[in-house]
Amino acid sequence: MNEQNSILDKIIESQEKQQAASFNPNELIVNLLKSLSSKEGDILARRFGLLGKQKETLEQIGKYYNITRERIRQIEMATVKKIKELKNFKQEIEAAEHHITHLLENYGGVMEHNFILNEIGSADDDQNHYQATQFILERLLNDRIESIKPDEDLLAGWRLPTVPIDLVKQVVKELVGIIEQEKKLLTIQELLSNFQQRDFYKDYEQKIISLKLGADKERLAQEIDKLVGSYLKISKRADQNILGEWGLNSWHTVIPKRMSDKIYLVLRKIQKPLHFTEITNSINQVNFDKKTAYPATIHNELILDDRYVLVGRGIYALKEWGYQPGTVMDIIVDILSKSKQPLTKEEVVKAVLEQRLVRKSTIYLALTNKEKIKKLDEGKYTLNQ
Repeated sequence: MNEQNSILDKIIESQEKQQAASFNPNELIVNLLKSLSSKEGDILARRFGLLGKQKETLEQIGKYYNITRERIRQIEMATVKKIKELKNFKQEIEAAEHHITHLLENYGGVMEHNFILNEIGSADDDQNHYQATQFILERLLNDRIESIKPDEDLLAGWRLPTVPIDLVKQVVKELVGIIEQEKKLLTIQELLSNFQQRDFYKDYEQKIISLKLGADKERLAQEIDKLVGSYLKISKRADQNILGEWGLNSWHTVIPKRMSDKIYLVLRKIQKPLHFTEITNSINQVNFDKKTAYPATIHNELILDDRYVLVGRGIYALKEWGYQPGTVMDIIVDILSKSKQPLTKEEVVKAVLEQRLVRKSTIYLALTNKEKIKKLDEGKYTLNQ
């Protein structure tokens, strides 16, 4: 990347931050509802969970006002229409429209529903903010930004009208097809590289590139991974695990259901041996689901699953990291049997400590086992054949 492009990227990033800062969903809703009657504002607030109120059904609101649910629906529709006809509506909605449109452009014109809500974000990410944003998307910008209805291929989401839904589905199908073909977890870079080598991408390259709206070719080359990631997020069959790897959401390495699989992902994420209580705490912090992990349960899973190796007192590691199961003596025997020559005490200790988190005194004690270990005159050790 040359210096000019680097400066341009910083300018664009700064502009995006300014746009995000100028859009406050809660403030926008407050300003718009000021022009309504107290009843109109209250009905909308109750119906969509605005201004700190809980979302209520048409029937619940109807009972409160002692009118039919159909009448509440009519008031809701008329009130939304009234908001859109306000003199200050265009001015008030402009920052929201600009920010959300630009956000969609950055992600190929398509974003999954929860993804766009999270990306819009807020300083405290409170529920009021999300409810306000959802109301803006569903009721105030629905003639400018189109909703994507969930079906057998896609989750609910949002798209710019210029993005063909058929092309979205084709791209998603190709990306899911890559995962199915590879039959393993893939990083976004691996998926993108594979995707760009497929005939589909070569045939539709210009159409796919055009999905990254408002980007020049060089900037597109740097950010097309954002497009691919957003299209994967709206796929009904693909998902991302806590390591950022993509796979099918039916895989236990993507969305784990058993505690043993949660242990596996946590250890891979932290990349070092952990005590079973630390593993328990990490699982609960990740919050895979509503199930709470307990130390006794986790310890039992670690003992029963041969993917995990006890490497210290209550400390476990992944076998795939190169750790071998067994006692300290088993490790010493394995080390000496693989060595082409006798080893010094220091060499044995160093090799054992690569496999076990134990005191050196424990290793020294194991070396005194004359039944299995033979100490040579020069102070080196070998197996007692």
